[in-house]
Order: sequence, then structure tokens, then C-alpha cells
Amino acid sequence: MARKLLNLRHVTIIGAGLLGGSAALAIQRACRGVHIAGVGRRQKSLDQALTVGAIDSAHLEAATPAARSDLVILATPVGAFGKYLQQIAPHLKRGVLVTDVGSTKATVVRTAEAILGRGGPFVGSHPMAGSERKGARFARADLFAGATCIVTPTASTPAALVRRVERFWHALGARTVRMAPAAHDRAMAAVSHLPHALAALLALLPPRAALAVAGQGLADMTRLAGGDVEVWRDIFLTNRAAMLSVIDEFDEQLMALRDLMELGDGDRLLRLLASAKKRRDGLIAHRCDERRMKKPKSR
Repeated sequence: MARKLLNLRHVTIIGAGLLGGSAALAIQRACRGVHIAGVGRRQKSLDQALTVGAIDSAHLEAATPAARSDLVILATPVGAFGKYLQQIAPHLKRGVLVTDVGSTKATVVRTAEAILGRGGPFVGSHPMAGSERKGARFARADLFAGATCIVTPTASTPAALVRRVERFWHALGARTVRMAPAAHDRAMAAVSHLPHALAALLALLPPRAALAVAGQGLADMTRLAGGDVEVWRDIFLTNRAAMLSVIDEFDEQLMALRDLMELGDGDRLLRLLASAKKRRDGLIAHRCDERRMKKPKSR
């Protein structure tokens, strides 16, 4: 059934790391008999993807496998997307679908449409899944199961192409929502990109002597800082405007907190902390409700 739905015989994944490798494993589970070609910069990384069974063939250039593919997925750091799109553009066959797993969208979509055309074959995707771990050895076939994937068409994206990419992610177990590329970037700046930046700064804040007595709280707060630094550099650079805006908003909140502490205003400080606790408790409760709804019912 999945094979008929996806109609995939050959897939090229450019960047066979955690996300690319997980997509490959999930595709194999949903679409038996598909050939998955992995493209990367280093043979060592490709060998790792071959070892875990994520890909069937390894390539150091993208044009040859992409020319045979029904689907091409960009899973490198977003700063490399333009280079690879230029490489594959002259070789893509009619009817191919090109998508990505990048965490920023406005710049990515503009680049893809400039190279491949405004009427397709590119549709932006951002699956909200992953971890701070890096490499195909951490890839999981169920990484996208129950996850939300944001699909970011533009006014010129053919409706049939949008439906195809949504069916693809549904077959991998994700649910999809549609957002405009710029709206996506504004939302991600607040809920994903700024938290990573703060985790990085927190990791740099304590003097080395203090790290010897740090508790679990610091490790929890800085977990995100363990992510792929090249990936996050490109995210920050391709989402500069939205990031700068939320950094300014956070700076205002930080200064407001500083003022309350300087004034010794315990009542307002308590209200601020209580408001933050209520907001987080609501977030956790919502996520727990979602997990319960997604859990298969026992027969």
C-alpha cells in the first residue's frame, strides 16, 4: 500500500546524517524495494550510512543519482543547499519531487525557486524531529513517527506537488501543517533557534572552576548546545532577521527581570516566575495529551 502511495523506485538523500539517515530508514520501511542513494562530502560518513543500512549506494557527487530519482531530499546544513541544487538542476527528470529537512525556510525556498523554478519541483519541509546527536549511526526509522512536519509552499507552488510532499511525510508517520516560509522562520526563531543560542551562551558562561560543582540543571539547560555546530551556524545566518527580532524581545525581558531583582520587588518577581511556570506546565500538558492521542489503542 505504501509503495503504491509513494510510487518511489529511486530516492537520493543529500546528507546522510541523523535526519537524512532516519528518512532513509523510514522510507525503506514504508516503501519496499526502493533504492536509496546517499550523497555526502566524506566517504567515511557515507560508509557509516551504508553500515547501518540507511542507504544502498554512496556517492560523492549528486548529479548522477539525482538524475534517476523520483524524490530528492536535501539534508545537509542549509548553507550547502544552493550548491547542491545547482549541481542537480540540469539532471532532474520530469515529475521528480525535491524537498528538504532544513530548519529555516525563507532563504531556502527563495534559493530553490531561483534555481529550479517557481512552479516546482521544490516544496520546503521541516520535520520537527531530531536530537543533538550527529551522524547516521544515530539514525532511527521511527524518528518522524508522531512528529509534526511543517510544509512551506508559496503562492506559485502547484497544489498537487504540495499534496505529494504531505503524503510522503504521512507515510513516514508524521503529521503535516502548512506555513508560509517567513511565518515559519519567525515561529522557529522563538521556539527553536533562540533556545539553542541561549543554551550555547549558558555553556560558555560558567568559569571552568565552577563546572566541577555544576549539577544536572546546567547539563539539562545546555543540552541543545551539543548539536552540530555547522548546522546551527547556517540556521542562525539564514534566519538573521527573525533571530535578531526575538533576541531584542528576550533582551527586554531579561532587563525587566534585572530591574525587579535590583529593586528587590519580590511580589512582581513571584508573579513573573509563576507566569513562566504556568506557561511551561501548559506546554508539557499539551505535549502529553498529544502523545496519548497518538498512542495506538490496545485491542
